[in-house]
Amino acid sequence: MKLMMSSGRTHEQGAQLYNKDTKQYSIETSYCFLNPMDAMEIGVEESEHVLITSSAGSTVFSVRESSETPKGVVFIPCGPFANFILHDITHSTGAPDFKGMAVDVEPTDLPLKSAWDLMEELGGLRYEVPEGIKLPNAEQGEKIVKDAICPLCGCLCDDLELHIKDGVVTDVINGCTLGAGKFSSKGRMITPVEREGDKWVETDFDKAVRKAAEMFANAKRPLFYGWSGTSTEAMHIGLEIAEEIGAVMDNCSSECHGPTIMAVQEVGHPGCTLGQIKNRADVIVYWGCNPIAAHPRHLSRYSTYSTGAFRDEGRSDRTVIVVDIRESDTAKLADIFVQVKPGGDYALFNAIRAVVRGERDVIPDTVAGVERNVIFKVADVLLSAKFGSFFTGIGLTQSRGKYKNVRAGIELVDELNRHTKYTLTPLRGHWNVDGTNQMFSLEAGYPYAVDYSRGIVHYNPGETSGVDILAKHEADAVLIIGTDLGAHFPRETVAHLAKINTVVIDPFISLSTAVAKLHIPVASVGLDAEGTAYRLDGVPLHVKKAFKSDMPSDVEILQRILDEVRKIKSGN
Repeated sequence: MKLMMSSGRTHEQGAQLYNKDTKQYSIETSYCFLNPMDAMEIGVEESEHVLITSSAGSTVFSVRESSETPKGVVFIPCGPFANFILHDITHSTGAPDFKGMAVDVEPTDLPLKSAWDLMEELGGLRYEVPEGIKLPNAEQGEKIVKDAICPLCGCLCDDLELHIKDGVVTDVINGCTLGAGKFSSKGRMITPVEREGDKWVETDFDKAVRKAAEMFANAKRPLFYGWSGTSTEAMHIGLEIAEEIGAVMDNCSSECHGPTIMAVQEVGHPGCTLGQIKNRADVIVYWGCNPIAAHPRHLSRYSTYSTGAFRDEGRSDRTVIVVDIRESDTAKLADIFVQVKPGGDYALFNAIRAVVRGERDVIPDTVAGVERNVIFKVADVLLSAKFGSFFTGIGLTQSRGKYKNVRAGIELVDELNRHTKYTLTPLRGHWNVDGTNQMFSLEAGYPYAVDYSRGIVHYNPGETSGVDILAKHEADAVLIIGTDLGAHFPRETVAHLAKINTVVIDPFISLSTAVAKLHIPVASVGLDAEGTAYRLDGVPLHVKKAFKSDMPSDVEILQRILDEVRKIKSGN
């Protein structure tokens, strides 16, 4: 049966983000949601297997029936299984079609694979973290750290209470399950490992730094990608290395909210702080996002359920509208849920904008699957607001239309601002992805996809963005830091990583480890390292360390790599 694939966050998948070497992570990313009617037509039932095939490849998924999934759509959690059938075409934006891709779905008796199996199929090698690992010289004794910042998502919740014993977080108060999953992860690495043929060999930090520097200094087309899971101080040094060797410096926004930035570059950003929304907003619109799965505390801290200076009654004082292709967990809490057809966001934005402008007669009976009277109702609610706020997600940027979808949303907000007050804020994923755009813009003049190879800064999403460079097999050396390309990049690009000099700098084991030649572990910001991060609304926060250890920070490792690169370049 031909269906349209859509991938996205689920709460269960998010809780395993820092446990990718476990069986549970493979389980939570290898199932697909099918409408019961589609499942019946295909001839499968709950927990049975289907083979999903696209133009990029095929793999096996376990079926979960879901009446919330529209007919004609198969929904897959973000992760290696979804990306194993994802093509690498970005339509000159840097972001592939994670949503809206045509696939064939058929019953199969083939068994499920694990995430490690997928990586090995692409030329990777699995690595198992030894049990009982203890951080070197971790601070001993018991302590409680209050007002800790959670380095998981763009909300950067700053009210956590961490209970720590001998360098291990034993309890997290106030944190969501996603953040708690990172604090309690057993995937920390403490020793650099290097791949030699079909085995992993431990090495020391001096040798690992020297080898990484040699790989980058001798590369013809190096790519440094990620950065959204580390501090802005580390990004600063990374940009120095990139300029030194003529590398491409790209961050995670290129594949998620890069199209949002492209829209902002065209028509501006009507944004504000989350504090303004908490205190003032009486109408909240979540469009193409599901914060309950991706930003679990966003509704309670900053919008729907929070109380503020002018919204002291919480939920009863706000109207919530959710626009999505399926009835997500967030949609179930909404006052108004608008189910739009996949790829119909651009048309719906403009239809609502026309009504706001008073042009009701031009609206047909349905627009993108939404009835005319519903469009009128939504427009009337939007116009009645004293202060309204749109939150947009990757449902807009990773589907048909991409940055034009976001542009249409900003133009709707602009039209609404002729009558009342509205803002628009992208719901950023990684905890410091906004920091990457801030730091890159400050240092290089552009927010992502920065190319130093010409001796001057060059920026062209779709050409100088990570997915495109790997898809064209340009890169011959790659640094992965603050992200996991093995879990979140298209199949062909991950296969290329396994063939070249790929270096991972990360506190935790990841699927990128499997396709790397070298993994250098570091201290984790918010645990045993500190640094600056930018919240999804652009507010900078200092993330303090919770305890001390002898693990080197990513700032220290990058500085050592920069020093070695300069020695190599100078002939010493």
